[in-house]
Amino acid sequence: MKGKSLAKNSFYNVLYRLLNIVFPLVTSIYIARILKAESIGLVAAAQNNAKYFAMVAALGIPTYGVKLIAQYKVKSQESSKAFSELFVINGVLSIACSIAYVAFVLLIPYFRAQKTLYFIVGLVILFNIFNVDWFYQGIQEYGYITIRSFIVKILSLAGIILFVHSGKDFYAYAIVSTLALVGNYVFNVFRLKRYIVPVVKGLEFEEHLSHILTLFASSVAVEVYVLADTTMLDLMCNSTVVGYYTMSMRAVAVIRTMAVAISAVFLPQMSYLYFSGRKEEFLTLVNKGIHILGAVSIPVAIGFCIVADDAIVLVFGDEFKNSVLTARILSLSIITVAYNNFIGLQILVTLGKEKITTISTICGAITNVIMNFFLIRSFQHNGAAVASATTECVVTMVQIVLSAKYIRISYKLKSIIISCLAMSVGVIATRMLITGLAVLRVIASVIIGGTVYVVAMYIMKDEFMILIFDKAKSVIGRK
Repeated sequence: MKGKSLAKNSFYNVLYRLLNIVFPLVTSIYIARILKAESIGLVAAAQNNAKYFAMVAALGIPTYGVKLIAQYKVKSQESSKAFSELFVINGVLSIACSIAYVAFVLLIPYFRAQKTLYFIVGLVILFNIFNVDWFYQGIQEYGYITIRSFIVKILSLAGIILFVHSGKDFYAYAIVSTLALVGNYVFNVFRLKRYIVPVVKGLEFEEHLSHILTLFASSVAVEVYVLADTTMLDLMCNSTVVGYYTMSMRAVAVIRTMAVAISAVFLPQMSYLYFSGRKEEFLTLVNKGIHILGAVSIPVAIGFCIVADDAIVLVFGDEFKNSVLTARILSLSIITVAYNNFIGLQILVTLGKEKITTISTICGAITNVIMNFFLIRSFQHNGAAVASATTECVVTMVQIVLSAKYIRISYKLKSIIISCLAMSVGVIATRMLITGLAVLRVIASVIIGGTVYVVAMYIMKDEFMILIFDKAKSVIGRK
């Protein structure tokens, strides 16, 4: 497959993933003041529990599908056949998991008490049949994905504003949130005819099952430590505490998504280079990605940690002051998630070393459940945040150690760390000087901190920053 513009895809993918977090965050700003922490916690807990079944329905296909489709020419017979095989597997599992979910809700009294809410959010499991984003990512149609997502998000935001007006409207909030996901899936189906001719004869499933089962084992472990926090908070505390944790996680997720999005577009290009036998170019691209991740995620995580007290209250209101420390603890995961996503779901998948990803995530899941069990009882949402941040560190370190045997990854952090120290001084000084409006303090901190960091990186002759400045000069020169 001919590689598309990496810069263009990076832009679209960053925008797409940002939309997937920013729009829920924008709605969160509204619902935080309407529904309050308890109602938000009720919906978040139900959505969280439905995700376990959606995870089983996906069975590792989203990651495997991108890698598989990227190997074929667009609109080819091979591409259509591979898509049809994965679509059938996904469809069968989605129906089976939907049936299991209904039984789960009806048979367990704790969940049956909120069965209406659970059935609303559970629709995403059934409609997972049409979740074929992996196909569009594989053919690098990030422009379409972004535009589609934007349209659906605008409609869902309008729905929230129109139908959620009081604390009793959490059902309406759940319905609109669910339809936002389902809407993306429906759009996907109508566009498929441009690229796919469905294949019904001669389908082969065996060769895919071993790969997706391996990735599924990894995704189970990932989902356990992603979802276990909310599940255990719901069971061991109450909906209000879940609400505090949910809002902290959403704030951090906005920033974390930007870093992860930068790395996500590397997978099709890396697969293309690796399977074309261009190993040196593949290695160069890997190390380029690693450095970019560090240059973006580390300063952003540090900056957010410093300004979190102002940012959280500004975004969600005074009721969520209890979320500030939680958000600061979780800010560490901005860095670790960026690295373990790139190493585990980009590099190791391309190399066919998915087992390392599985091992690392299993270690993380075990760490998360054990830490949550002991910390949530005493520290509630802050304990869950410590468990989550520690888990991401464990996953990242295991991947770094085990992947070293198969690929030479260079971590050039000197200029980044020095620049971050300079940035931190600038941000802290700004916050000490501006004691008035919190919004002014945050804006000034971002501008001054960002400027100090960029200048420091340039002075340190960091390769990433030099490249950006050279590109900017060339563009200005052409004008």
